[in-house]
Amino acid sequence: MRRALILVLSGTLAVLVACDAGTSTTGTPVVAASDAGVEQPLLDANGHPLLIPNTDPGVAFFESEVLRLVNDYRLVLGLQPLVPSTRLGDAARAHARHMIEHRFVSHITPEGLPPSARMALANMDWTLVAENVASTYSSPRDVFEAWMASPDHRANIESDKFTHAGVGYALDGAPTPDFPYIHYWAMAFLKR
Repeated sequence: MRRALILVLSGTLAVLVACDAGTSTTGTPVVAASDAGVEQPLLDANGHPLLIPNTDPGVAFFESEVLRLVNDYRLVLGLQPLVPSTRLGDAARAHARHMIEHRFVSHITPEGLPPSARMALANMDWTLVAENVASTYSSPRDVFEAWMASPDHRANIESDKFTHAGVGYALDGAPTPDFPYIHYWAMAFLKR
């Protein structure tokens, strides 16, 4: 029953945040306003969204809970909390969705874009960028603990150099035997 519910919810979420929003004919990111004044998706040269706004309260809770866990931990260490950034969260969510659509788990996209390039294409100002990614972990606590167990991911969480962060979460509504993961996470760290 639980698996069936997860699959139904996953399918619904997958429809809401579908990855492919079109392609750029010039090979450059697209930022355009429609006649109605609504901003069109910001895309990389291959037509993949660089930012995906959140439309799901459950996803928003998962993402904000990860940032809360990270900031609570940082406070114990005497570090400043990371300032939540909607735009960073949108970028992290786009990367989580991209990992699902293209069946990879990495900081570098199959197109060769590391976090720094993706943030630059998304028109973000920064002096330092880092990212944590993960799959399989079904809760904010689980992914936080996994990142804390990884020296490189933990270093990002503990760094006093970062000032802002955004968390992205996405569900795979159609896992395959070759890529059975359902839960995808990305956390972008930034210093302005």
